[in-house]
Amino acid sequence: MLDNNSSPTFKLKANKALGQHFLRDQRAIHKIAMSVPNGARVIEIGPGLGAITHALLQRVGALTVIEKDDRFASMWREYEAETDLLSVVHGDVLKVLSNTVQQIQPEWITGNLPYNISGPLTAQLASHDLSGGMVLMYQREVGNRIMAAPGSKTYGGLSVLARHHYHVKRLLLLPPGAFVPPPKVHSVVLLFIPHGNTPPCRFEALRKTVRKGFAHRRKTILNNFKGSLTADDFMAINIDPRNRAEQLDYDAWARITAVYQPLGRCGVGV
Repeated sequence: MLDNNSSPTFKLKANKALGQHFLRDQRAIHKIAMSVPNGARVIEIGPGLGAITHALLQRVGALTVIEKDDRFASMWREYEAETDLLSVVHGDVLKVLSNTVQQIQPEWITGNLPYNISGPLTAQLASHDLSGGMVLMYQREVGNRIMAAPGSKTYGGLSVLARHHYHVKRLLLLPPGAFVPPPKVHSVVLLFIPHGNTPPCRFEALRKTVRKGFAHRRKTILNNFKGSLTADDFMAINIDPRNRAEQLDYDAWARITAVYQPLGRCGVGV
């Protein structure tokens, strides 16, 4: 069985089709693991060879790993039999995440997210209101989009959705050499901490609204919602209909959601 001192140069190679890049920077591994409190109930996405996993197992109260790659899932199944701290979910995280969160009720989620699904996966992750938070690794471009402020060229749907439950800050910036094999881009580790505010709308309603509003970035918000909302509708919620999507902060998007998806307001509908 793989142990914490195993070299990441490896018997098992990264699968490019799954966007795998294995973290080997010990400082980064330590900082990610230390961001999760002792005794926490944690889900890790894509443990791979286990650099972060073994560090987490020294701290957590319970760890569930979600692994799609048959090779690594089999490896972790063997290790699961050796410790009560670990459980393994073998499957596509995009398909099994919601059920796993419902069953496990984690306080924290962590992971070196596969680059090729980090956008849609983040849209799922942001919907879960965790009591602890999330420590997630991205390619720098995606991380910058998530952290972007209104008015920025990189501000978009993920920027809005991430703010539904969380404050987001950068924990680490990592060069390609921190990984095996090295990716072509820098990576960032982001820390998602719950802001504790009661959301004014349901996440899925916000997601539909944001998708509609950012469909054509060069168009005004009025044109993007043409046929659904009028200039008067926007003026009634204190939004200039001539604004573009990237100019609107989270609160503005929540107000648009209330009129575009009225059943999506908290306390209304199902």
